[in-house]
Amino acid sequence: MNMQQENIPTTETQIGHQERRGVSDSVPHRFHYRTYGLQLSSQLELPELAATPDCSEPDIDILTPEISEVMEDASPNGPWVQVAEERCQLLVEGVARYRIEQGRRILVDRRVPHAEGRLPVAGDVRLYLLGAALGVLLHQRYYLPLHVSALQTPAGVWAFTGHSGAGKSTLGAWLHYTQGWPMVSDDVAVIKPEDEQPILYPGPARLKLWKDALAALDIDRHGLVRDLTRADKYHLMLRKGFQADPQPLRALVVLERAEEGEAACLEPVTGVAAFKVVMASLYRPELGKEFNGPARLLHESARLADRIGVYRFRRPWSLDEMDTSIEPLLQHIEGTSLS
Repeated sequence: MNMQQENIPTTETQIGHQERRGVSDSVPHRFHYRTYGLQLSSQLELPELAATPDCSEPDIDILTPEISEVMEDASPNGPWVQVAEERCQLLVEGVARYRIEQGRRILVDRRVPHAEGRLPVAGDVRLYLLGAALGVLLHQRYYLPLHVSALQTPAGVWAFTGHSGAGKSTLGAWLHYTQGWPMVSDDVAVIKPEDEQPILYPGPARLKLWKDALAALDIDRHGLVRDLTRADKYHLMLRKGFQADPQPLRALVVLERAEEGEAACLEPVTGVAAFKVVMASLYRPELGKEFNGPARLLHESARLADRIGVYRFRRPWSLDEMDTSIEPLLQHIEGTSLS
């Protein structure tokens, strides 16, 4: 395995030396970053992102004012979500309240009710900011955020999708470590419909892996950030080994579990089936319909399905069989190499 974990802050103790925690006001200094092909100016320090020089005209402002519990002219979309025209507010209990406005601004308020003796932790606040809140903002900008793990392969960028637990991150990490292919994105990456060809813009450079996948890849989980919602899933910050520049998307592969005794296979998907794969890969499509509009979402998904290769990859679930089960995938990618 030829990629090493970069020595950047990964625990709350380390990160706590770099930014304030709890409910106190953020320092007025602005931090500048780039992700999803967008320039960010933030009052919160975001060590998960690569810093950039100061920018006077950012695409996105991240601010930390106090936010009212009820958003004006909003309607509920589930118990913790409020939606209004070009605005959305998310409440994560015990963590923060997020208001996302016009695809331009995210307001973060850590003054929310919390369990006695437990203040909001900075890493938790950032986790939802860089996940759900940014995902909503991408829909507000009329982008297509895809829930994928993507790599730069010899055949260009291939992205892997599937239902929760389908093994997107595990397969991506396996190919990254065993084949030396750079990661492009894990969790969410975006397509901007205005581009002449489908370009995939990476999100934060991190991997989210289950404990058994870490063990199979011989990665020490000591000091890694544990996922808030899954006790045995961990976050790795791996800027080294990530391809940070936007790249043309060549293929989207939906992952499926093979039946017992069934050999791994890769097969092309076309027509309506390919369109359904793209639609199923969208990140938070229910909010996409609110801001992108159902018609636009359907049109852009169908357009993307027509412009890239779409495949179905069925493989045995056992990590012990991974090196054998990925052979059909490796053979196809190597056979269509761009070199």
